[in-house]
Amino acid sequence: MEKNFRFFDNRQKYLLFVTTTNEKNVIADNIYPHIKKIKPTKPALKIFDAGMGDGSLLMNVMRQSHQEHPNIPLLISTKEISMEDVRLGLEKLPDRFVEHKNTVFIISNLHYAEAANLQSRNFKKQKKINWKSVKLKGNSSIDFANQLIKFNSFLEKNWQIERDSKTGNPTYKTPSVLVIYRSDQEFVLNDIIPTKSKPSNTFDLIIASQPYRSRISAEKKVKYVINPMIKALAPKGKLIVVHAAGNDPAYKIIKKIWPKENPFPSLANKIYTYLKSNLKTEELKKLQFLDKKIIPCKLRALPNEIQGGIATSVIFSAWNVAIYVNQIDESKVIQAEKSQQYQKIVSKFVDQNNGLYFNNEIFIILKK
Repeated sequence: MEKNFRFFDNRQKYLLFVTTTNEKNVIADNIYPHIKKIKPTKPALKIFDAGMGDGSLLMNVMRQSHQEHPNIPLLISTKEISMEDVRLGLEKLPDRFVEHKNTVFIISNLHYAEAANLQSRNFKKQKKINWKSVKLKGNSSIDFANQLIKFNSFLEKNWQIERDSKTGNPTYKTPSVLVIYRSDQEFVLNDIIPTKSKPSNTFDLIIASQPYRSRISAEKKVKYVINPMIKALAPKGKLIVVHAAGNDPAYKIIKKIWPKENPFPSLANKIYTYLKSNLKTEELKKLQFLDKKIIPCKLRALPNEIQGGIATSVIFSAWNVAIYVNQIDESKVIQAEKSQQYQKIVSKFVDQNNGLYFNNEIFIILKK
């Protein structure tokens, strides 16, 4: 087993989680009221997604933005280090350019502290940045899909990763940026299309959904993710953070198998406390910390898969949810699966709860 393996690097478990739970839809439903309240200022409504994943959540947010602001230019910027997830996201994108013509979509493989400004802090790597502007031609989703699929070779060449020599975490080998918009909208969008010489933006809304390892300290969560995102907010902008919170059946499954596990040592309260204790007074005066909220999400399963004997597929999916949201390392998972005792434990909790649910915590930081 690789020493520096990180659970979130396992794409198979991630994709199974996305397709067997309603998490992305639930998060989108909780973001929608905030999109409704946005009062965009010229030249565009600007949204940053701090980790696109397969694009499921972001596409919902883009639909919501069109619903509320159908005629306002839309700048969507996001980051994603996984080449395969970028592919999946691009596959979902063509319809968005049909419904909302005046959209600029940006995706990079940069770190949180770099992605809003689209510049690597590594001077040597920045000199080699791959910056690609894509002007889509045509006016139909099939036109755009046929053009976007051609960028698979670009991704294979430029979205490669390597291990950080100090932390062992995956990082980009070469910084890369894709800027995508419709060619027939270039004149209208000229003022919001970022360029290599003018890459920076601030945002009306920033979404950070499951953006870090749950077990790291509040200090590291603030340093590597939350504070860089706060700095990228425009005046009146909101940072919406969502992370798993435990105290649910998925958590109880984990505690039954690994009693000493503590997946969630630094939730919103500790993050707020750290920010208030460590940010400068003038910085704190510009921020408002809104109340946290628990949002339950659930495993998708048909009633007949649970009643009258739980289907094997449900046990497998529920197990994946439990180890995914609690971020259990692969080495521990492999050991637990060898005994197969986990199946009885999962089946018991699924039966008791007529399915399986897990809790996410959402909290919001507003820049005044």
